[in-house]
Amino acid sequence: MAIFKATTPTRISLAGGGTDVDPYSKHFGGAVINMAINIYQHVELYIGDDMWSVTNQNFPYDADPKLFYKILTIYGREGMHKATVVSDFDGFMNAGLGSSGSAAVCLIGALRKEQNKSLDRLDIVEEAYDIEVNKLKWHGGRQDQIAAAFGGLNSIGFGKKTTISQFTREDAEALKEWMVLFYIGKRQSTSDKIQRSFKKLSGQQIASLNYLRDRVISVGLSIQSSNFELLGKIIDELWQYKKESNKNVSNSKIDEIYDYALKHGAIGGKLMGAGGGGYMFFICDPKKQHSLIFQMAKKGIENIDFSPDFNGLQVRRL
Repeated sequence: MAIFKATTPTRISLAGGGTDVDPYSKHFGGAVINMAINIYQHVELYIGDDMWSVTNQNFPYDADPKLFYKILTIYGREGMHKATVVSDFDGFMNAGLGSSGSAAVCLIGALRKEQNKSLDRLDIVEEAYDIEVNKLKWHGGRQDQIAAAFGGLNSIGFGKKTTISQFTREDAEALKEWMVLFYIGKRQSTSDKIQRSFKKLSGQQIASLNYLRDRVISVGLSIQSSNFELLGKIIDELWQYKKESNKNVSNSKIDEIYDYALKHGAIGGKLMGAGGGGYMFFICDPKKQHSLIFQMAKKGIENIDFSPDFNGLQVRRL
């Protein structure tokens, strides 16, 4: 009877990660800059007679099916007799690209399209956040869902009200030329411990998050002025600071990889997400990127091709 297909990007967080998470963002106001990228979540929603063309629900490897089942239940599509979902992901789940938030936005978009409900992007962001944080009790912020819904290179403010300011397409494309993304291996279980540690904040954690939030302005200015050498140095400074303020973010293996990249041309970089592994990006002069990628490959570290995404959530009926 009907098939609905949705696609959402994931994101690279350049600065301010962690300040979008409550209770910090609620009490102190957070700020992040992130870039939506073309490593996509995909959902196909089968309804009515078409659902029998698929034998069972399919979710990406390492995805938590509770997220999908919770959303289906909220929309009255729980159970194999009401809908079948086939979901896929272009990358590695739980590796720092905001894949869970993207998946939530993707499935909600498909279900809203099927039920002729509003596709207002900010409404979808808030619903996805509410399901993950309040209903499933997963600790996280809103930046992942915003990148998935809106696409683009964004400066996002959090507090009493969420504000989203997009950089120009030219800014995003110029920045991409200086960015190199790698997958360094599966995240360790300590990443969950890192996230939970922000539920109750110490004075030191508040001071650290204040610093990370305030440096977002410098990151934004360096992007707008195309001063990517300076951007790389700022991101390196922020990474070193984040490691000092939270010892669980990195480890000896990650430090070795990071130092090796800097030795072979990178200016600065950071690990995506809470830490412990996953994706890592670097700012590197385009003239030195081929050498950096070659040297990292010698260490068995995979370069990941990507581009900025400017569309955000895309939904259509097949």
